[in-house]
Amino acid sequence: MQADAARFIADVRPALEAGDTAEFVKKIEKNWGLVQLCEMLEQANVNARRVAAVGLGFLGDRQVEACLLRALKDPDREVTQMAEHGLWSVWFRQSTPAAAGPFKRGVDRLEAKSYRNAIDCFRQASVIDPNFAEAHNQQGIAHYFRGEWELSLQSCKKTLKQVPMHFGAISGMGHCYAQLGELSKALHSYRQALSIHPNMLAIASAIEQLQASVRDINEASGLFAKEAV
Repeated sequence: MQADAARFIADVRPALEAGDTAEFVKKIEKNWGLVQLCEMLEQANVNARRVAAVGLGFLGDRQVEACLLRALKDPDREVTQMAEHGLWSVWFRQSTPAAAGPFKRGVDRLEAKSYRNAIDCFRQASVIDPNFAEAHNQQGIAHYFRGEWELSLQSCKKTLKQVPMHFGAISGMGHCYAQLGELSKALHSYRQALSIHPNMLAIASAIEQLQASVRDINEASGLFAKEAV
């Protein structure tokens, strides 16, 4: 397989060096299937793993989700970054054609911080395609920015019914629980997200901060109990 990895890199290198995305995708589609790209993620050749993750981001669907999730734990930081980008790309593409239009408008409204309009667009997309997990997730993000923690939680849970390993939605639940003061639930969600994607440094930091807060609360509770006695 090392020979295959070397051949893979040699095949796509000209397109990569030229920055020609269209040619890169064309080469992948013509000469390398999704199964082979997933196999490349297991190779010792780190460049093959990096390029395979990029290719899966362009061409992958839900059938490659498992191999990209495994790649989130790769020892190479670039591989994990490309795997994360790949998963987001796969999730963003998993809609019916009819739902894609309102979803794209929702993304644009979200980027413009027009959260109410974004929610309307994402809701429209999810009505058209109830199985479109990312429409629910993005709606949850918009609710979060509006301070609608409970509604955001509901959207995250809908996302996870479709994509149980969606680390973004699980992290989102942690954020909501933290805002609601449910620190134990927030910690549980954050730890679950980090077990899927160990390289989310912001989540690791949030866990440390919450653990310190929980310790302070527990110590204060013990002190109050002693004073009451």
